[in-house]
Amino acid sequence: MKTSGKRKQAGINFVMGTAVLLLAVWGAPTASPARAEAEPAGQPAAAAAPVLKRVIVLRVYFDDYANASRYTQAQVQAFFDDNLNTLWQNTSYGHIGISAQVTDLFEMPENRSAYIDDGDGWTDVNGNGSYQAAVDNSDGDGDGVEGTPCDVTSGGDLSCGDKYDNVLLDAVAASPDTLNWDDIDAVMVVMAETSNAQFHRGQANTCNLPMGPDGDEKLVGCAIFSENPTETDLQVWGRWAHEVGHAFQQGGPAHPSNYRNSFELMDALYPGQTGVFEKQSHTGFPGWLPSSKYQTFTSSCDVGPAPCVGLGGGAAFIWAQEYDPTGKPNVQAVKAYITDNLYYLISVRRRVLGDELVPIPDEGVLIERVVEDAPQWVTVQGKGGDRNKLWKAGDSFNSVDDGITIAIRNKVDDDNYGVYVTYDRNASLQPDVMLNPWVSPPGESYETTDIWIDSPVNGYGVFRYGMWDDGTGNQVPRGNGDDPAVGLVNRLYARVRNVGGAPASNVVVNFEITDPPGLGIAGSNGFTPMGTVDKIKFPALANIDPGQFVDVYYEWTPDFAVSPQDMAAGKFKFHTCVRVILDAVADETVLGNQDGDREQENIGYFETPPAAGAPAFNAIIHLRNDDAANPKFFQLYYQSDLPAGWAVNVNNGDLGVDLAPNQVVDIPVKIIPGGGQAVGGIYGVDIAAASWLTLVSDLDPKDTHLEFDTLGGVLVETRIVQRTKVTCTAKLQTKGMVKVDGLLSNFAKYYDPANPLRVLAVGVDAAGKLMPGVTSLLNVDSKTGSFSGALADRASKAKQVVCLFAGTVKLGSAASGYVKIK
Repeated sequence: MKTSGKRKQAGINFVMGTAVLLLAVWGAPTASPARAEAEPAGQPAAAAAPVLKRVIVLRVYFDDYANASRYTQAQVQAFFDDNLNTLWQNTSYGHIGISAQVTDLFEMPENRSAYIDDGDGWTDVNGNGSYQAAVDNSDGDGDGVEGTPCDVTSGGDLSCGDKYDNVLLDAVAASPDTLNWDDIDAVMVVMAETSNAQFHRGQANTCNLPMGPDGDEKLVGCAIFSENPTETDLQVWGRWAHEVGHAFQQGGPAHPSNYRNSFELMDALYPGQTGVFEKQSHTGFPGWLPSSKYQTFTSSCDVGPAPCVGLGGGAAFIWAQEYDPTGKPNVQAVKAYITDNLYYLISVRRRVLGDELVPIPDEGVLIERVVEDAPQWVTVQGKGGDRNKLWKAGDSFNSVDDGITIAIRNKVDDDNYGVYVTYDRNASLQPDVMLNPWVSPPGESYETTDIWIDSPVNGYGVFRYGMWDDGTGNQVPRGNGDDPAVGLVNRLYARVRNVGGAPASNVVVNFEITDPPGLGIAGSNGFTPMGTVDKIKFPALANIDPGQFVDVYYEWTPDFAVSPQDMAAGKFKFHTCVRVILDAVADETVLGNQDGDREQENIGYFETPPAAGAPAFNAIIHLRNDDAANPKFFQLYYQSDLPAGWAVNVNNGDLGVDLAPNQVVDIPVKIIPGGGQAVGGIYGVDIAAASWLTLVSDLDPKDTHLEFDTLGGVLVETRIVQRTKVTCTAKLQTKGMVKVDGLLSNFAKYYDPANPLRVLAVGVDAAGKLMPGVTSLLNVDSKTGSFSGALADRASKAKQVVCLFAGTVKLGSAASGYVKIK
């Protein structure tokens, strides 16, 4: 089956660590064609008034400190009003600005030691006030303290474990009542420091914080910093600008190059502009640089956007990306595809409009190799292997492995360069098998469009939750598709795509389930194999042509006992996390979207009646430490779109969890419905877990940066449905044949003639287990709700029968309970 157009990547990514979810939507990018032409340098055009992003800045001092600070309230306010606001208006081309409320200095309730772990510290090595990182202690982790849970490779202090949370929570609780907490996007705590012997590296993530003392919790950007007297003013506010930037990212990785790019604010440029990778329509800042500003090339029309343009390469004139795109129609980036997941970005960089501040290391043509969903998405291709050296007129970049050459033909002026892209088709055409990752459209949550369940309860090929577009113009079951039925043969589907430019041969598909089974957040050590399918069972896997996909399935029977009480209550479903891993195929080099890391389905549903006063729903999430050798501290965070008046409680409010190596703990989740809601409503809570990850510069091992690395997440979703009821009787007619008669009630108001209702009758053996081979799918009369049919039990082993109704998007599922055969 041919896909239509290129898939869309994540519109919102719940990236943690110094990444923070922004709860706003930017304007959509334009799609008009662009001209590649050279024009004289121009100033950026005047932009409309920016959307101001609201930041709370809490200035604090510790209980054992004097009431003193490096900066005054007015100075910090000026940093935000003048420096950060100007930088973000420049790099966003006037789309956003910063509106900060900065407090006076106020006291924290505890001493410094309650909030900060001392690392190796900083030593005045020459006795002249020139402080440098002290030598590491014997454990080699760089933090200067044996057994400290933070893994840092350079000097400086951190707030480990609960101390990070304590800084934020105590600062909010003690904050003055003069602040306006409405519509806040980020909360920053600036810890006063006047000693040159202290240096805190700063930490940030996404977290759920009260909006003021005793306020309601909200998912916002969170960050803590010291005033760090050993740094210059530019370094201090540049660090703040970087962290505030994470509050604005909407997709992609928190640090595109894992802190190995000195031309990118969201990597190691403190401060400066964010680049053309982050301004694509599916990454950090969609809409800032319109898609018309990216000129595309491809070696095959099976790769890249439709309609096919730039086949085989070509010439482009590129205008520096620092300038506002409304100023001229010129192209400001080239995107040269190898596969849909592997491409090169080419841009021109100038020391202007924020990039002159540090400044950026060089001016000229920047070439970046992008492998989406790889451990490091973006790798700078610097001249001579030096990532700080850009390409000049007359230079030529060549990748034999990727089959691409990028020649810098000429420099029109400082702002404009001409480049020429060519392909070696023998090298550039390669297969790329994949599944869409989770947190991608249309779901944008912890489930992928490309994994779903087909339950026999409503008949194979019929899906309770309906269908939607998978992002390529093709239909796919929504969410789980169906609820997996315990004791019956469910089909666990995977949509296997080839987004490369060459056929993918002999594809092998591996299905895995969390260990222990159930809703879970786990790394690679938290799954156990279920089974594998290949071309023997699905001949289409022998060859998947470019731009095509194949739907395959593994037959899965959840083997869990269902008590008579649960069956009578209709609790015959079992939700768990599953993932799919694709073996690498011949000649494939891009493996990021097939390793199971984000190719997962981790979603659980519960049903709520429309009337107010529904009972609370309780779920358990298994959280496993993915490190088999070392303990880890995990931060839980969640985002909810539950209706007003509903409440959610995650882990009894304790969002920080310490785990021993490979330890699994149960995280309770409770959702308490409030007022009544309309039938058909869908609401959910996304819950994720993350731990600290240290990013290390490849140019300087002492230049490190921390981010929260997301292990995974779960979506707990409720659907407002009309309760239904199923009753049935079972009577032995002749040997091996059981007559089943029954009634489905309370469905008429929400019956959909386009989706006839059916009930599955299932035999139950003497041990109380459902018999997958003894089933009969019975049609429900649309007027009376009655159903009737025969159940074939050739071996005469069935002792009871159960009648199951899968439900629909508006009708709740139901079960008859175990019914004795008479």
